Amino acid sequence: MAARPAPVADWVTIAELHRDPFPIYERLRAEGGVHWVPAVGRYLITSYAAVHETELDQEIYSANEEGSLQIRAMGHSMLRRDDPEHYVERRAWQPALRPGIVKRTWTGVFERNADRYLSELAEKGPGADLIWDFAAPYAAENLRQLLGLHNADQSDLQRWSQTMIDATGNYADDPEVWALGKASFDEVDIALDEMLAWHAAHLDDNPTLIAQLLRAPGETMPLERIRANMKMSIGGGLNEPRDAIGVAAWALLSHPEQRDAVLADAGLWPAVFEETIRWVAPIGLYSRQVTRDTELAGVHLPAGARLGICILSANRDERIWPDPDRFDIHREVAPHLAFGKGVHVCLGAWVAKAEVAAVGLPELFGRFSGLALREQDPAEIAGWVFRGMTKLPVTWDAVTAGSAPRAAAAVEAAPERAARITIVGAGPSGCFTAQAVRRALPNARIDLIDEQPVPFGLVRYGVAADHQGTKSVARQFERVFDDPDVRFHGNVRVAADGSGDATLEQLAACSDAVVVATGLAGDRVPEIPGIDTPGVRCAGELTRRLNGHPDAPPAEPLGRSAAIIGHGNVAMDLARLTARRDFTGSDIDDAAHERLAQGLRELHLIGRSAPDEAKFDPVMVRELASLPGVAHTVHGVDFGAAPVGKHARLDAIRDLAEQPDPASPTLRVEWWFGARPVEVLGGDSVTGVRIATADGERTLGVDAVITATGFAATAAQVAAIPVAAGAHPDGRAGDRRYTAGWLRRGPRGTIPDQRDDARQLARLIAEELAPTLRGTADPGGFTPPAHAVDFTGWRRIDVLERLGAAPGRVRAKLPSRAEQVAAAGRTDLELPPAPAHRGSAHAWERPVTILFATESGGAELASEDLRRQFAPGADVRVLDASETEPHDLDPDRLHLVLCSTYGDGELPTGARALHAALLKSELDLAGLAYAVFGMGDRSYAHTYSRGSELLDAALAERGAQRVGEYGRHDAGGSTDASDAAVEWLEGVLGAVDEQGSPAHDPARVG
Repeated sequence: MAARPAPVADWVTIAELHRDPFPIYERLRAEGGVHWVPAVGRYLITSYAAVHETELDQEIYSANEEGSLQIRAMGHSMLRRDDPEHYVERRAWQPALRPGIVKRTWTGVFERNADRYLSELAEKGPGADLIWDFAAPYAAENLRQLLGLHNADQSDLQRWSQTMIDATGNYADDPEVWALGKASFDEVDIALDEMLAWHAAHLDDNPTLIAQLLRAPGETMPLERIRANMKMSIGGGLNEPRDAIGVAAWALLSHPEQRDAVLADAGLWPAVFEETIRWVAPIGLYSRQVTRDTELAGVHLPAGARLGICILSANRDERIWPDPDRFDIHREVAPHLAFGKGVHVCLGAWVAKAEVAAVGLPELFGRFSGLALREQDPAEIAGWVFRGMTKLPVTWDAVTAGSAPRAAAAVEAAPERAARITIVGAGPSGCFTAQAVRRALPNARIDLIDEQPVPFGLVRYGVAADHQGTKSVARQFERVFDDPDVRFHGNVRVAADGSGDATLEQLAACSDAVVVATGLAGDRVPEIPGIDTPGVRCAGELTRRLNGHPDAPPAEPLGRSAAIIGHGNVAMDLARLTARRDFTGSDIDDAAHERLAQGLRELHLIGRSAPDEAKFDPVMVRELASLPGVAHTVHGVDFGAAPVGKHARLDAIRDLAEQPDPASPTLRVEWWFGARPVEVLGGDSVTGVRIATADGERTLGVDAVITATGFAATAAQVAAIPVAAGAHPDGRAGDRRYTAGWLRRGPRGTIPDQRDDARQLARLIAEELAPTLRGTADPGGFTPPAHAVDFTGWRRIDVLERLGAAPGRVRAKLPSRAEQVAAAGRTDLELPPAPAHRGSAHAWERPVTILFATESGGAELASEDLRRQFAPGADVRVLDASETEPHDLDPDRLHLVLCSTYGDGELPTGARALHAALLKSELDLAGLAYAVFGMGDRSYAHTYSRGSELLDAALAERGAQRVGEYGRHDAGGSTDASDAAVEWLEGVLGAVDEQGSPAHDPARVG
């Protein structure tokens, strides 16, 4: 279908955009998201998808616009350059703005400045303007000190910033605006030239940006470029934090229930910041220019077309956020675009987060009690290129001297009595919920109930038996039960009809809140003819059997040829488990595996999607490709559809298709993409499966069919606990009743995703329970029946299973509930003390290297936080990948690799030399154990963590062996990267300690 000409939005005026652009943007999005707008002389790009696409491709959508207003107003800065020129300047600017420097150096400066300007605000008295009497001077003074412009005053920076910003957005070509901007342009040059000379003579212990530029190795940046980038920093570095503080304060004062929630839980300040800049992005529009004829959102754009990339609009796209015009700090997180994406992602993001979310807002609301808007003098907001409060008069009741609390507010605001929380289900979502509730309500008393005599649910019986690193999250859960106020009650059945040990109503009567986290135990089966033929199996059933689940049916042979319907991670698990022969370090049921896979010579993997749209993790495909004796054939893929590096999944399948067959393959895997299963053939048993492909229908002769197309609740599960999966996405399932995990959102998401969900749910529970806990009677909590298994009983089961393990196995699971209950009652069994160092970095004794690869500094900050988890005298080295060569990697040390993904699937620039050297080197790294933590952004759907995957593949190529869980962090999510990395570290150390030697454990994500 040919691209259509751009619709003309001649009804748009600059005056209306300045007053309130959102109704205009809503209409433009509804009409397609790409329009020619005569009033501004450019195409406005307003939909999230179209804006996001322009962020990812600087070859087509160039920042280096001819006749750019920003270049005229501020000079030719890095913001108006493309790589490689852009990267050279960005790299020079970066050291002073890295998160570690912000945390160690500048946060203290921000605290002192907040104290100063809040004191001045208090002196002005009620009726003062929060923007011009606090936010603006505070942000300006922070920026002045960070830049090192000691010969200027904060009022100078305010004037320079505003006049140059006005000139940058001067689409009306007002000559007075240009004149004021030019005057500031010249003043900045004079001040900067003087300070360059001063800082050159005072470089010692000088953390300012100017000093960092002067001490940077290599050729000094040309003066004109330093000047341009300094003006860019003055513009964006002042208005963004100023306007974020102003809009956030206005929003919270207009939504008192959200203000109260934040004052009760200081951990919500980062959510306030992120929701604020989504709701009203301070930088509302920037320009791009099309380098060649192209199509965007179905609209033809000619070469040379000038674009206005409307961040204000994209951040309110209805297809991304429900009710996007509402300010809601509790909304489900989606990746906003306020800081940009790709190579031009905001360098000052860490600074803005620190001065706004960590200091400015908490200090303001902590000191000024009764802070309120002045109804008789309404606040005003304006702008579309840059948008923020122009007037924000406030009043207050009292002012508290000194620093306000910025953390652990939930502890100080603890209710008068402890909350009683009952969680039904002790799998990952239940355990993560217990962990999160203990943080949100530190005095809470929590009961976890499970129908099985053993805890950990999916981790024990659902995660593939050879993925012990992923299973090691159980070590984190065990520490939850170390708390005497968190109790496990296994072998307890909850049933609505009263046939069990308790009903939800009975649990509600003895609890302040009940959380149902039972997961989904059944398999979703595709509706095709013949699906009920004997010989059709379900993925969940087989995984549970291989994991030794007592309720799973016996394993039956798959025969010589089998087909798996589905291309998700569960399908990859089953393919790998059937193809693999060496299970050293696992807890697989060897007898079940032998019976299931013996004689299997051919395996078909059938999926409807192309590789780039499939649901598997590329890391799991690479592991399948690495198994010895397995040959692969790929059908239905056009490898020319995308270049290497643009789609991580396609790249993984491409590599698999190109590898040579082994000399004598023991198994051939046939991959079918774009293939729809039509019918399962057979009578008393399966004889084949018919599939429809782009080339027509064909029949595959197979002896068994395995469905791996998702999960659903079983009939027994629905009858016992009538809560529909996905029916309560906000977690609320009634009065003081909540749902968690897959039961909350439906069968999607990974084990790490459950951690994020649990934190959101715990905040919701804490917020809703807090008012009900004052002056009310304790409901008493759950009283377990006599046959319940407590956590000590589980420890007895655990010990007996480990003692019974065959050589090369970590445990032999007790095969029946009766045997498990009997083992739990073995009071004669002496339990050894749990090793203090298991999963504990502080007591870790082996040498460790933390290797980080970063672009914006996130991986560096997380690495520093990991270093602090170890004891002061521990042998821990922290290496920057940009300064590391292959021979620096010591096989005698455990390596923790933290790697971000740059732009659309690239390694951080500084890590590319190490990556290339690893691929070219003949260095043997056999014996080197490493774990990987990938940092990326899920909005880059195809290349989310590809940077870390590239480094992982290069290390494996040299013979190094990955251990533990493959960790991932989504920059667009609600979880702090360092928090996620610390939890990942605990799992990795627990896995290494438990297994005693490196055991390869690729990622399981799903």
